[in-house]
This record gives sequence, C-alpha cells and structure tokens, in this order.
Amino acid sequence: MSQDTTGDGPGEREAAYGGHGDAPPPTPGTSPRGPAEAEGGSASAVPELTDDELAFLHGVFDAAREGRADELARVVDAGVPVDLTNSSGDTLLVLAAYHQQPAAVRVLLERGADVERTNDRGQSALAAGVFRQDAEVVRTLLAAGADPHAGPRSAVETARVFELPEMLALLEGGSSAP
Repeated sequence: MSQDTTGDGPGEREAAYGGHGDAPPPTPGTSPRGPAEAEGGSASAVPELTDDELAFLHGVFDAAREGRADELARVVDAGVPVDLTNSSGDTLLVLAAYHQQPAAVRVLLERGADVERTNDRGQSALAAGVFRQDAEVVRTLLAAGADPHAGPRSAVETARVFELPEMLALLEGGSSAP
C-alpha cells in the first residue's frame, strides 16, 4: 500500500522544513516513533494490528491529507482519536494544515483537535499552514486559539526563516475569522 499517493514529495525547501505525511501511522498505544520502539522495550507492548486495521488507519491519514472532511468527521465521531499521530508525530490537524485542507482543519478543530500539539520536529499545524502560505488555514487556526509563538519551531519563526512577510503580518495581526 502506498503511504502517500498525493505526489507531494518534499522539495528542497520542504526538506529543510522537515516535510509532512510520508510516514505510516503508528500502532495505537505506542509512542509517535511507532511499533519498532515497543519491540525495544521502551513502550508498552500492544497487540499486532491486522492488515485491514492498518489500511483503515492509513486511510484516515490520507483523508486528512486529501481534505476529505466528511470522512474525518465520521471516523472521529465513531471513536478514532482526533489527535491520532503517525510515526513522525504528525497529527491529523498538522497533515490537513500542511496539505492546505481548510475544511478538514475546521472539522478537526470542531472535534477538539489540539492546536498546540507539535510533531517530532516541533512543528505545529499553524507552522505548517504558515509554511504552505495558506491564509485561510492560518486564520482558522488563529481563531481557534493557536499561539503563533508556541513550539520549538513556531509559526513566527517559520515565517521569518522562510521570509514570508505576508504570513508574518497575519500572525502579528492576531486572529480573525477566516
């Protein structure tokens, strides 16, 4: 099964930023680094998932990347954790923001997604939206209370490092409705 069929492999700037969404989801109950860590004894042992269960989880991450907001709403409402992470620590919200999916971002926020949660590289959904220069996603996250200065690689830092003056002005202007 392809891990990412969106054709959005990391370019030079994306590689510097760290890229998003290329890793498969972890086995639930393990750390964001995935089931291999459990084998090493640093995470609690969990039962193996079936191929169907793994395919389902891959599909949930794909839904975030592809902006399938209705599907995300349905699976989260059915019990999939809204802050589910993949092996890179990317949450569904981070992936939706990075892949410029404002409807998916809104659905996840409405269901309680943590706007301050960062991935293993210290990047938040807000930083991802800033990096991708998606004003609608950035405004939506700011309106939901995302802190532009939060995280080891904050949204403000991202705007400065990648010389994104429009994004920096949006962040400095505070939150507003999308």
